[in-house]
Amino acid sequence: MRDDGITRLFVVSENSLTKEGLKRILSEDGFAVDVSYNNCRELLSELLSRPETMDGAIVLVDVARESEAQSFVDQLTHAFTDCHVVLLSSIFDFDAMVDAFRAGADAYLTNEIDCRSLIGSLKLVSLGEKLLPSKAVEYLPERTVGDSVPFSAANEESELLDLLSEREVETLRCLIMGYPNKVIANRLDISDATVKVHVKAILRKLKVQNRTQAAIWAVNNGLGASVPCATSAKPLMLQPNAPVEDEEKLLMKGLSA
Repeated sequence: MRDDGITRLFVVSENSLTKEGLKRILSEDGFAVDVSYNNCRELLSELLSRPETMDGAIVLVDVARESEAQSFVDQLTHAFTDCHVVLLSSIFDFDAMVDAFRAGADAYLTNEIDCRSLIGSLKLVSLGEKLLPSKAVEYLPERTVGDSVPFSAANEESELLDLLSEREVETLRCLIMGYPNKVIANRLDISDATVKVHVKAILRKLKVQNRTQAAIWAVNNGLGASVPCATSAKPLMLQPNAPVEDEEKLLMKGLSA
């Protein structure tokens, strides 16, 4: 972040139109987009000599090839420990998304996102939130573990109950669906305060930092969203027609314990 409080943002894209479009859009909405780059190597070669420039900055990477996503994140997070890395992909690839978050990405978005939602997402990232696209929530309950061999519900419950209580497992299923605390409380017929206790216990036991990481851990370990939290699931993500300030409030509610 610059001395004037404006978030510095660097755009990385092989596409000149994409770079210029993003630079114009974001420069008008509170971001300082001073320079754009063709690839991460170009950015690193120019900025490694002045890493202080990257403190609190956001690097928005337009991913042309999904196979390179994790490598981009690895390079950037190792070179600049205090910057935020946001990937903008042309397609949704669940495995690439998980690999990117494991490498230290702060957000994985698809280029279907509209301008207002992108701006809202970047503002949340600058506040320390981690974001994933709504398609991820739709995809999570269908995931299997390892080499695509489904876990049975019995195996899921047996192994997870060794780590979490039954109520914590139910709460974790709701986190997969992106539900805020009030919705979880209503579905499980418990108080908001009890939900907060369960969420904090889940984060501690799974050794993760936030609800998004807990949801990704759960899916990687074979837990899908099911009753009571999979019915009428509405992903807690940015909505294209909602005002940015409303989007921020919604996400802050849903992503913070």
